[in-house]
Amino acid sequence: MNSLFDYVYIENIFSKEFCRDSINHINKLEWNFHTWYANSNDITSKDFMTTYSEDLQQKMKSKIHSFLLNYVKNIKQSFALSQFSEIRFNIYESGCGIKEHIDHIHSLFDGERKGIPILSMVGLFNDDYTGGDFILCNEKIDLKMGDIIVFPSVFLYPHSVTPVISGTRYSWVLWSY
Repeated sequence: MNSLFDYVYIENIFSKEFCRDSINHINKLEWNFHTWYANSNDITSKDFMTTYSEDLQQKMKSKIHSFLLNYVKNIKQSFALSQFSEIRFNIYESGCGIKEHIDHIHSLFDGERKGIPILSMVGLFNDDYTGGDFILCNEKIDLKMGDIIVFPSVFLYPHSVTPVISGTRYSWVLWSY
């Protein structure tokens, strides 16, 4: 492996029908403004909103698990993917994005669960918006409806989402630790 992008994989794992149904499901849920883990008071109107759904998470788990098994096999590294965060669903309306950051978050898992993320996963439920580009290591990554991207959660993989210009961006995130 010679490049940082050798450890980045993208695959389309969810059908368009599943994605549309997922958007309809999460639109009925209660949404909260995103907060940064290091400072729960760091909320801005330019950030996106988040929600959780145990039902939808259960429907997604097996496809995500299969994708991750292939990822580990393809990068030819041996490490255990034993713990996972809950899937967080994100909505980015016009003007919303997320500033560049890394996911090596020491305070992500509090309480009974302890760990620091080793893999970050981002998925996209739609692509009918403008702006809202996923930027990884200063490169625009072209994600489509149903795609998942996985990459290491370390300082070498800064990422962001540019502000949405029009439409609404629906995505989800998950971390393995």
